[in-house]
Amino acid sequence: MTQVERRNRPRSTDVLVVDDEDDIRELLELSLMRMGLACDTAGSVGEARALLAERGYRLCLTDMRLPDGDGLELVEYIQTVRPGLPVAVITAFGSIETAIRALKLGAFDFVTKPVELKALRELVQHALKLREGGSEEHPAATAERSLIGHSAAFVQLRAQAEKLARNQAPVFIHG
Repeated sequence: MTQVERRNRPRSTDVLVVDDEDDIRELLELSLMRMGLACDTAGSVGEARALLAERGYRLCLTDMRLPDGDGLELVEYIQTVRPGLPVAVITAFGSIETAIRALKLGAFDFVTKPVELKALRELVQHALKLREGGSEEHPAATAERSLIGHSAAFVQLRAQAEKLARNQAPVFIHG
């Protein structure tokens, strides 16, 4: 891409797709374009970081295994530099432990390959609805009004609830 093309591109794109396989990136990009979403792609953690520094995104879809790191590193990085940006980890090497770790690091969702296009569309729509506040009341706002307390443990619980509110995993709070 030339400097002129880069300069004329909008500063914000809907989705960043990170995968080291060209075919997967192309499939995801085509699927997202059919949904009317603009998409950038990257083949490594380094490329993704460069794009994140340059542009704004509403959602990131990342593979787990990348040539210069893994998707969980990218999830952690995004939570530091772009908190609130939903990130879904897509992998062929899924396990319960990895999924839990991804969600604890702040991933919005964890999906195994091959990804069904219907499930991908639902995931993307849900992520974008949450990102924009959607028609539903924002979960963090509800938690702040419903949870009463100011102790250190309660402040930590509220922070965890806000973080978990971004993903689709069921959460049980007891006590």
